[in-house]
Amino acid sequence: MNLLEYEPIKKFIDTLGKDIEKYFGKDDACIVYLRPDGIFYAQGLYQWFLPKKKNLVITTMDDDGGGLEEEKVRGRKVLIVDTDVVTGKAYKRSTEGLRLRKKELQIRDVKFATFIDRVGLADFFVWKYSPESIWHFDEMNVLDLKIIAQLAENGREPFANMGKDINLSAVTVKNRVDKLLREKVITIEAQLRADQFYTMCAQIFLEADAATVDMLIEKCERRQEVYHLVRVTGIYNLGIGILAHNWHAIEEFIEREIRAEKGVRKIFIITGGLPLAPKTIPPKIL
Repeated sequence: MNLLEYEPIKKFIDTLGKDIEKYFGKDDACIVYLRPDGIFYAQGLYQWFLPKKKNLVITTMDDDGGGLEEEKVRGRKVLIVDTDVVTGKAYKRSTEGLRLRKKELQIRDVKFATFIDRVGLADFFVWKYSPESIWHFDEMNVLDLKIIAQLAENGREPFANMGKDINLSAVTVKNRVDKLLREKVITIEAQLRADQFYTMCAQIFLEADAATVDMLIEKCERRQEVYHLVRVTGIYNLGIGILAHNWHAIEEFIEREIRAEKGVRKIFIITGGLPLAPKTIPPKIL
């Protein structure tokens, strides 16, 4: 099977091959793929190197270093390969596991390659997540996002101070803010700090008939303590996030606003401290 014919592997090689070749140089090297998913990109990379690098071997291990053929990495530069880095757990466990044995096995260096890096840890990656990557840059650019981030942190920050951080004049910052307002990309509004009014929160998931869900959405949209409201799929079909002063207030909300509705068939509740995000809520003036 020629893995190099598969488009994702071809993309992996085309994007990273030369940089990895530079990393290996003329040194003895070893590709170590993490089970179970890293095998495809690792084998494709190995096939690509075979005609030109005879001092390259390939092996595998678990992300904690278990199952490693130690003799294959001894005295070599090592490249760990996996499909993606999502939380960074496998990256940290695997790289630290090898670096702890670096002296014992005379490993010359350890680096990590992946197709998708969602947390910005890998040495080689095809696609890396960044906050800017979710936006359409034909509509706004990175400077606009930096301005928005500063406004979100402090809506009263002078344009001159904002401009110093991103190398723009106060006039340019003002013009960009005005444009974002005109195009309704941002709005200016007062928000309440949740920690000044509440001490805990609850996530309420419920199953109800369609009419009851519509009625609950309309009712909850007007309630100040409701900070999150979403239609969901699966066992439940509506999720409601509420803020509260204490457990009694949560019970009272559930009994009065939810259990009282005949169309509600099932309820599941999770309680905890104040939400990590959002930290502010819009005031709902009734």
